[in-house]
Amino acid sequence: MKIKLITLGAIALSLATSAFADVAVTITGATAFRAATLKAIRAKFDASGVAYKFAHDQTSSGGTFYSGATRSIWIGTFPGVAGTTTIRTCFTGSVEGIRALVPVTDPLPPTYYQPALLDSTTAVVGGAELANQGTTGAATATSDIAFSDVTKSSTPYGSFSLLPASPAAGVIVFTMLTNEGSTITNVTAQQFRALMARGFQPLSLFTGNAADTTLVFPTGRNDGSGTRTTYMAETGVGITTGVHQYVPVHSSSTAILALQEVPAGGTNDTDSGTAGVQLPAGSDIDSYNTVNSGIVATTQNAKNASTVWSQDVDGNGGYDSGSTLRGDMGKTGASVVVFDALGAYFDTSAPIRADLVTWLSLNDAVTARTNGAVFCGYNGVKLDVTDNTNTTMTAADKAKITEGAYTAWGFENMYRRAALTSGDAVTVFDGIKAAIPTNLASAGIALTDMHVGRAVDGGTVAP
Repeated sequence: MKIKLITLGAIALSLATSAFADVAVTITGATAFRAATLKAIRAKFDASGVAYKFAHDQTSSGGTFYSGATRSIWIGTFPGVAGTTTIRTCFTGSVEGIRALVPVTDPLPPTYYQPALLDSTTAVVGGAELANQGTTGAATATSDIAFSDVTKSSTPYGSFSLLPASPAAGVIVFTMLTNEGSTITNVTAQQFRALMARGFQPLSLFTGNAADTTLVFPTGRNDGSGTRTTYMAETGVGITTGVHQYVPVHSSSTAILALQEVPAGGTNDTDSGTAGVQLPAGSDIDSYNTVNSGIVATTQNAKNASTVWSQDVDGNGGYDSGSTLRGDMGKTGASVVVFDALGAYFDTSAPIRADLVTWLSLNDAVTARTNGAVFCGYNGVKLDVTDNTNTTMTAADKAKITEGAYTAWGFENMYRRAALTSGDAVTVFDGIKAAIPTNLASAGIALTDMHVGRAVDGGTVAP
């Protein structure tokens, strides 16, 4: 009898401990949806009415732009969860986010902040914020939850089990964009396919004016990105089709000065000091850097390589971050030296006028536009987005999407690991998902507002 009492006591103690146990949840995925995600997380901590604290890597003064952070950590009370909830986020791309949820042999673990980063911070109601923490507190791990601009079937990980069966949490909206100074006003799917296939096209293809001989180059994300997967599907290029994208490798704060087709491995300049196949000293790009005071090819980065589909070849890579891409789109291309993937001059060592075309989420595109980038129509339909604060979408713009006239959009999906079927982590998942519709800002639309849909990523849009 005494043994039974001890056993029952142990069970009671175990239940009490688990009832008040702390919970840690890791989130990764779509950079295009991070603003909505982070705003939803903050809204849930605010709703608790209890003091909490958070840190992030946004570098703006005072940390007022936490919703643009690549990494963040939140510690406090989450509604419906007893004890302390820690949420860590790392937004590296939709496909990368899904990869972090599944047991693969080639994982690319997200890099999160450690809770110790906030040990000395005093929590307050409304959140005690520690901003600009971009170089400290990193720890790698897999993920519990991922946001993705595309469904898992559009990634190499479609055969893995994830929850829930119906993952859509909202609609993410994109726009074609060109850099400051460009005269391009519209991009069709046909023009975009031609641009991606060749790597450049004359401006006349977009304007219909034979006198427009300026060269236009495509730029965009690597294949770990849902933004990339979406534009490859929507425009008919094909999700796994190889392309020829360029990235700036030398810029001032306002102008692109040198452009290069993304090399295999993401980098190959001898001055870059990063991993990758290195070019011999004396190559055109190396000579260019030497003449220009030894300036390193600033955007060459091993993270720019496309590796998810095992297609790490010249031209197929791209930016690993939408925030870096949006920054470059706000720069002029009036005098640009262009290099091929091997670091040789594209045509001549003399600078030329170069326009860039890309596809970005509305949040990132609006930020780019404040710095000079230009919104383009897509297949003849253009979003006006008159507000530059990332907070609203006009009723007219919204109707173009909800009624089917504008098709540059995809469902934003919220997945969790298959093992998470119940418990506090699921409560956190459900709470964030419920808060998404009221925190979509200018980049998204609630599912309940849509009068059209599509069966697959890039599929036909219809009621």
